[in-house]
Amino acid sequence: MKGVLVFFLEEFFEQDLPVRFRPSFFPFTEPSAEVDMGCVFCGGKGCRICSHSGWIEVLGCGMVHTEVFRQVGIDNEAYTGYAFGLGIERLAMLRYGVDDLRLFFENEVPFLRQFS
Repeated sequence: MKGVLVFFLEEFFEQDLPVRFRPSFFPFTEPSAEVDMGCVFCGGKGCRICSHSGWIEVLGCGMVHTEVFRQVGIDNEAYTGYAFGLGIERLAMLRYGVDDLRLFFENEVPFLRQFS
């Protein structure tokens, strides 16, 4: 899972990126992690966008909990899986240098049209 997510982020942002996984909790995965990447705005030095940490949280992930498989009738001895969730707006913000996520929700057509 880690390799897939690092590969995805580096391909999406078209550059090698520092990526870190932090333990977390999600009810449907075990173990679970939050994934951060180095801030693309400041190069990891610290800025307003990354709260001066040099890191930006981009997604949550984990191995699908065996109980999830059991509840839907899938043999959890035969199958495993991983899950991850990410915000498309956050990825677009980081990829295109938008410094305020709220701009994506204000329905300003000229702003949004640049991403079509």
